Amino acid sequence: MSVDTTSADVCARFQNAIAASPTASEETIGLSVSGGGDSIALMHLAARLRDPKRLRVLTVDHGLRPEAQQEIALVASQAADLNIDHAVMPWTWDGQGNLQAAARARRWAAVSAWAAMHNMREVWLGHTEDDQVETVLMRLARGSGIDGLTAMYPLSERDDLRILRPLLGCARADLRHWLQSNKIPWCEDPSNDDPRFDRVRARQMFAQLEGLGLTRKRLLQTIDHMQAAHLSLQIAAHGFARQHVRQDAGDLLCDPPALDLQKADAPRRVMAAAFAWVGSRTYRPRFEQLLDTVARARKGMTVTLAGCIMTPEPNGIVRLTREAAATAATRRPTPKPDMTGAFWDHRWFLEGPVQDSLTFKALGDGIMECPNWRDSGMPRTSLLASPSVWEGDVVIAAPLAGLSNGWSARIVADFHSTAFAIED
Repeated sequence: MSVDTTSADVCARFQNAIAASPTASEETIGLSVSGGGDSIALMHLAARLRDPKRLRVLTVDHGLRPEAQQEIALVASQAADLNIDHAVMPWTWDGQGNLQAAARARRWAAVSAWAAMHNMREVWLGHTEDDQVETVLMRLARGSGIDGLTAMYPLSERDDLRILRPLLGCARADLRHWLQSNKIPWCEDPSNDDPRFDRVRARQMFAQLEGLGLTRKRLLQTIDHMQAAHLSLQIAAHGFARQHVRQDAGDLLCDPPALDLQKADAPRRVMAAAFAWVGSRTYRPRFEQLLDTVARARKGMTVTLAGCIMTPEPNGIVRLTREAAATAATRRPTPKPDMTGAFWDHRWFLEGPVQDSLTFKALGDGIMECPNWRDSGMPRTSLLASPSVWEGDVVIAAPLAGLSNGWSARIVADFHSTAFAIED
């Protein structure tokens, strides 16, 4: 991982970074651009190396600062000059929780929805080497383990969307110099100097830590070591899961060794991944909650956590099931000619005779319209959370519960192949 970057090779570093992307040149790429120096550089560098007609730019308007409208106008103007489509999505904070965490969550939700709207499979974000250093410092302060200290990967995946960070090998100062050399203006966000925010304090703290020998180079080396260790642990967990976790449609059956979270890393990693997969969540449950929930399930209790239900079965096995009440319905407007079905709850694809205004959701009380559900061999709780097709208040199909009517349902990303980001 490089440390010294000069403005002369910013383009070369960017080009090398995007070479890691598997996306074909004719596919459309989404760019998240706020108007700050990093994302403005991302947009201009992308336009130099990709056909602008194959790029789209999104700016999320948080509505928190009066300067935001100037930043949006700057992005819109530059995107137009580059012949790149530009969209703006507004967001209003409800005042609940941590502002920066809420803003990050909303930004990602907007990016994900926007990408899906335009059938984009990859987005590029403007995180830099400085962001990488600040991230690992903040996570050190929180007592993070190996997973947290891996910071950000150049190429990753979230919600079935590839994320490329082509500026991770570039220092923020070098990007500013590159922008100045090319006479490209950008906006400075005053909140970047507000010590109320963790990232700003980490940035200020780093200047003092360098004097103690904790340099940028050392921190980047630590991240590199942590990423290597993380991969080894993921491989071990993948093998452990193959032995002790069995997938049953959308459920997971966990053997006793997978439920022993007291010492070894593999069971902890596997159970955390299991909850994230069954619960269709990006983030794993908090470790203390995970320990407590699994311990109670091992004692024979039926417990819930993170949109999942743990139900004890014979021989010490525990079934992990999606909680029907934690799912959301997906509505489809008038179908397109080539539409054959719909994705639901991030894991399922329902395929069948698509009609106008169908709703895809958990079966729930609709199980009463499935007289042969017991023939499936699945527990009733599992079927309550299984995918179904509705028209108004009428259940049209529930494939797993024996009511097909021309519909089928399949898991699009099975647990063992996707939960550890390792191909079988």
